[in-house]
Amino acid sequence: MLKPLLTALISAAALALPALADDLSIGHSKGSEDAPITLIEYGSVTCGGCKFFHDKIMPRVEQDYIETGKVRFIFREALRNDVDTALIAMARCKGPDKFFAITDAIFEKQPEIIKSAQAGKVLDTFLDIGAEFDINTPAQFDACYEDMDIRLDMIEVQETSELYELRGTPTLIVNGEEKYVDEDFKSADAFAAYLDEQLTALSETPAEQAE
Repeated sequence: MLKPLLTALISAAALALPALADDLSIGHSKGSEDAPITLIEYGSVTCGGCKFFHDKIMPRVEQDYIETGKVRFIFREALRNDVDTALIAMARCKGPDKFFAITDAIFEKQPEIIKSAQAGKVLDTFLDIGAEFDINTPAQFDACYEDMDIRLDMIEVQETSELYELRGTPTLIVNGEEKYVDEDFKSADAFAAYLDEQLTALSETPAEQAE
């Protein structure tokens, strides 16, 4: 019974892709809804480039741009493998207030996750991460992993990605424009300079932009 229902839901979502992509309530958000820049990241919690962005660049973005009302950040999960799916299900399991705390813990332990997955013992690492958030047993983890509401929300996020040419992770959508990994990602300073350029362009009048 579930498979026909899921197929119907996915088909309905596909027909509404433009509306989904414009719906900034989809995903996991930080910052003011009135911020001049909306930065959407399609990222994977098992991706090394996403870990670099999370560890080296996002702290600066949070401090200087999100907390100051200049940027609204939305994370949308890009599920590259079964481990991604399991980890995001766990991150979603405790509600939106805990999502970023859990993904922070996941990124911190990303090397351990990869090693334990290769050794066939990844559930132990999942529970090691989950213990801080009252996900202590295989049964509790399975309850998160098998939660149909969580799965449908994850499908909704995946449907939005179909409007974009995701060449890899992370891919950013900055005020509707796709931005792939380039020189602006090499350091926090470089990315801050990129955001400053965007903010300056937004503040210019049409006449100034034409010069």
